[in-house]
Amino acid sequence: MPTPPSDNLFPPGDGLPGLNALPYRLARLCLGVASFVAGPCGHAPAGATWIVACSGGPDSAALLAMAAILRKRLGLAGLLAAHLDHGLRPESRAETEAVGALCREIGLPCLTARTDVAALARERRTGVEDAGRQARQAFFADCLAGRNNAWVLTGHQLNDLAEDQLMRVTRGAGWPALGGMAAMDPARRLLRPLLLTPRSAITDFTAALGLPTIDDPSNADPAYLRNRVRHGLLPLVLRENPRALDAAARLWRQARLDAAFFDEVLPVPVPDEGGAVRLPRTLLVGLHPALRARLYARALDALGPGQPLADGLAALEAAYARRDTGRVFQFPGGKTAQVAREGLVFGRDALSGPEGRTQRS
Repeated sequence: MPTPPSDNLFPPGDGLPGLNALPYRLARLCLGVASFVAGPCGHAPAGATWIVACSGGPDSAALLAMAAILRKRLGLAGLLAAHLDHGLRPESRAETEAVGALCREIGLPCLTARTDVAALARERRTGVEDAGRQARQAFFADCLAGRNNAWVLTGHQLNDLAEDQLMRVTRGAGWPALGGMAAMDPARRLLRPLLLTPRSAITDFTAALGLPTIDDPSNADPAYLRNRVRHGLLPLVLRENPRALDAAARLWRQARLDAAFFDEVLPVPVPDEGGAVRLPRTLLVGLHPALRARLYARALDALGPGQPLADGLAALEAAYARRDTGRVFQFPGGKTAQVAREGLVFGRDALSGPEGRTQRS
């Protein structure tokens, strides 16, 4: 439920204080977020329109306030909020009204929509969490439509990043995916400016400004993996290492650095006219096996959805090294990889003849 604003730095009707009026620790926090956006995040904010996805929770409320405080300093062309009512709880309409009131107080427009996520989950025969993710992506796409240089901002912060890394470990992700979610996704025009900001700093920020926030009870539901990690696994990690969040930030930075290196040294596979991606042996023979595995994953990604698993890529590498000509591997998404005399051939249909030996990976 919404929590009322305190009578601190954010009294009703007075709007937000300017950057120079903030206490030093809060001003430093805002400037740190601005530096992250223009630095590790890789985004140029000048002239951009920011659309802050605001659920009304502490993270998104803090992000909205920071964006408003930094708007002139960053040279934003536009700033607005966006709120999607998932229709999953009786109080969701009141929460939409609370977000609207916050935006009016700050002086920002707010785009709103409502989706029956439970019905969407039934219709698509998927889980509620996945249906909610699809609904948000569709809503964000609608918000971006017709706006040049517009970006959606989400309130993911450092604790979320640490949780994401732990979930990736449990799912068996490889490197550098283990580093966690990206700070910028150009394909979806998505930014996460708070990604290296700890939750404790955000809580301090919202309390100091007296920002009204919403407590979503679903964040405590153990039915969701993220909540089990948040309330069970991550606290155990922090008890073992109180500086584990700093370690998560270092892991993220190293993963971004390594990913940039792989982007620089590896070609971008492109399907040919027949829809196949071909990696000639002349290319593969000069690469270290670690780079070849990443190139295989890129070739499969170029063919569409379906994430290849590490065991499948390792089996493919072993077959390539043995020159096991004719062996065909099947990967998620209906994709295949065949060991051929000239190298490897990736496609969406069976590439071998009747004599081909197929292995699921």
